[in-house]
Amino acid sequence: MSQEHMRASDADRQQIVNRLQLAMNEGRLSLHEFDERLQRVYAAKTYGELSPILSDLPAQRTQRAQPVGKPKGRVPQWIKIMWIPWVFVNALMVLIWLATGLGYFWPFWVAVPWGLALLIPTTIGMVVDGDDKRVEKAREQHGH
Repeated sequence: MSQEHMRASDADRQQIVNRLQLAMNEGRLSLHEFDERLQRVYAAKTYGELSPILSDLPAQRTQRAQPVGKPKGRVPQWIKIMWIPWVFVNALMVLIWLATGLGYFWPFWVAVPWGLALLIPTTIGMVVDGDDKRVEKAREQHGH
């Protein structure tokens, strides 16, 4: 029986997801492409269904300076995707407020609720990302 027909494990799928995340962070995949491939990863049952998902991406480097994820000192792409619209919409609101005579500061009612709504998933994402990095570091130290 060839390996293509062997059932893939959850750990195999997670390795593919990690490679896709790296490709997205490097700009090789858009968020839409990442999402499509992620759906294919979790629907795959065999190695043969998993291998085409990465076929157009470069091979993973064996020697890497940092763990999979965001490079040190850079903001993860998902945070940019969430917050950039907030910044531009609120800048527009402030410009409109300035152009209309500096009355009551109504842009507050756009910026604050939306900002608080974005702050919750951002905080959760950063905590989970930090936990993942601690687990990965512990695994590397124990040789797993």
